[in-house]
Amino acid sequence: MILEREQINRYLRHILIPEISGPGQKKLLESSVFICGENVTDTAPAIYYLAAAGVGHIGCHFEDSTGVDRLFDNIHDLNEDVTIGLSDDSNSDFRIFLGKPEFISKKQEMIYTSFVPSVLSLYRGWKGGMQICKNSDCLHFFLAKLADVQRKLGIEVHDNTMKGDIFSNCVSGALCAMEVIKLVLGIGGSVDDFLYFNLLSMEFLKSGETELEHTLHELCTLKPTDCLDAALGDRKVLIVGTGGLGSPAAYALALAGVGTIGLVDYDIVEISNLNRQILHSMSRIGMPKVESAAVFLKSINPGLTINRYNTSLNKENIFDIIAGYDVVIDAVDNFPTRFLLNDACFFAGKPMIDAGVIRFDGTFRTILPQKGPCYRCTLPDIPSSDSIPSCAESGVLGPVPGIMGFIQSAEAVKFLSGQGNILSDRMIFFDGLFSDFCTIKINRNNTCPLCGADPTIHELQEYVFMCPDDVDEGSN
Repeated sequence: MILEREQINRYLRHILIPEISGPGQKKLLESSVFICGENVTDTAPAIYYLAAAGVGHIGCHFEDSTGVDRLFDNIHDLNEDVTIGLSDDSNSDFRIFLGKPEFISKKQEMIYTSFVPSVLSLYRGWKGGMQICKNSDCLHFFLAKLADVQRKLGIEVHDNTMKGDIFSNCVSGALCAMEVIKLVLGIGGSVDDFLYFNLLSMEFLKSGETELEHTLHELCTLKPTDCLDAALGDRKVLIVGTGGLGSPAAYALALAGVGTIGLVDYDIVEISNLNRQILHSMSRIGMPKVESAAVFLKSINPGLTINRYNTSLNKENIFDIIAGYDVVIDAVDNFPTRFLLNDACFFAGKPMIDAGVIRFDGTFRTILPQKGPCYRCTLPDIPSSDSIPSCAESGVLGPVPGIMGFIQSAEAVKFLSGQGNILSDRMIFFDGLFSDFCTIKINRNNTCPLCGADPTIHELQEYVFMCPDDVDEGSN
């Protein structure tokens, strides 16, 4: 056998993907990655997703190693296939350098010491960017451009951590893990151009050599809007689902200092969850997911209030559960629950931040009742169960829900703090295989059965998949 039976169960969502399958997963287990970051907290998201995916050895270098023992203990509990330790960057197959622009420049000597394919990832405030260097010429060109921009700007080192740093860092970490996995496997298209994102405006773009200096200037510049801080201690966020999407969303919100997080999930932790669900671990297999998630979240934010709802949502309990929360994050993996959430949030006037993932792909949108399109504006009815594949059938690359869940958390904090552009009239499509973000405009549908001019839905429905026979007969 290529993999042991327990490994097959652990990495099942990877093995189901033809581009990975058993041989690809074995290749990941035999790979070695070096990661260099400013501190443990900032580097942890990338490390969690590398370890969850089964990258066999992770060597780490931190400027500030406070908390490293707890991180390494968590990694060992997440995936016993992975070895992890402090390293000087010797004998790695791939490298990640992750930090603020001045940190990346400071590490030039280490970066130049020897060459292996490298991911350079920068973030500041709500903005971030990533460059994949497959040869030394790319490495020298990028670092020279970065040095030129910093010299012109005369950048000062900012020691304060802003809320935006947390989210741009988390998104960057998951993106780094995804790119390294693709490099190990030799699949898809890595980021040859510089990938830039701004979570305040929800702008994603790629910059070639001619635009690189301008894009780096934008990333390195702190604007007044980047520096706004938000008191989140009295705010409440409900996360429905504590799996692939809910884990990163809760992780980042806990780090950002949201006062109360509600967790809804009826499931228990299983080994097949652990390639992507970073709140859980081997030692908590069999534990209700809401309890397992609470253990992890309390370890990074002891003052966090966590409300646990170890139940499935239905039309009898949903209004009681969502009451009292400022925003709802939809992190579910099935259409009936997503439609139930959409309708209940519409009737209750609650903003809902939605995302979905499958294989290498993700979608993201925010629904503001009466202010923009609802879920039914683009998909009026629950599709039949055999018309759209699920992650259980098609698999999902571990870092992809991490990227989308971290974006959900950033959007929640923007809404709570009144910052940036809320994505209420746009939808983001993410193609992880080729690292492309596509944003499309969406409008309210005048014929929508829920929020249109002449609605036909005035109360919660029965939320079940339609079977193909019912669809053929035009029945609901």
